[in-house]
Amino acid sequence: MSQKKIKTASLVIIGNEILSGRTQDKNINYIAKELFKSGISLKFICVIPDLQKQIIKTIKNLKKSYDFILTTGGIGPTHDDITAESISIALKKKYLLHKGAHKELKKYYKKVNSELTQSRMKMAYMPVGSKLIKNSVSGAPGFNIENIYVFAGIPSIVKAMMKEFLKMIKVKNKFYSSSIVTKLFESKIAHILERAEKSFKDVSIGSYPIFDGKPKGVEVVISSMTNKNNAMSARKYILREINKII
Repeated sequence: MSQKKIKTASLVIIGNEILSGRTQDKNINYIAKELFKSGISLKFICVIPDLQKQIIKTIKNLKKSYDFILTTGGIGPTHDDITAESISIALKKKYLLHKGAHKELKKYYKKVNSELTQSRMKMAYMPVGSKLIKNSVSGAPGFNIENIYVFAGIPSIVKAMMKEFLKMIKVKNKFYSSSIVTKLFESKIAHILERAEKSFKDVSIGSYPIFDGKPKGVEVVISSMTNKNNAMSARKYILREINKII
């Protein structure tokens, strides 16, 4: 099987409300699953506050290390929504009104019979050269500049923007993943999993204890980013070896 270069991603969750515990993040799991299904390896996740210096530093540090940087949060109409301006500074680009974003906002607020106020206009400002990421939920778009993709933080909007992101990048590689659930404990099957991972190239094997008040067994996850055939062979091997000791 020909080897493909695996695209990598990092995810930056921006928001004081996440760090304070006032709001529970619901985006990480969804984004991670969508990236995996689309053949992109999520390598790094961090949560940072709505502080300009921190956002700038984080973007600069990650920009050269990953194919895609995804951010959520901080692009709304309030005073602490500073993500777009901070990214402009990090990339040394002017922070100006995007005509396309302005048009989208006017269209949306006319549709809902509401005023496009000065504070709402802030959502149309972004780094010069940005491409819009459509928002079918609330009208205000996210944006893409270089390898950075900026989403809002509201989960329903993240889902809408994630679909647009996947259309934009057109990554065709697909990962393979399957699981085996057994009532045996990890200590009973550890040697089987170790042998399987050593025997089958490009296959990752993880074991995750199942608890429901007390131990219930293990879920074994077999995955590969490049070699579906080996992953399937590893699964068959593990099942066969587990059945020998049940």
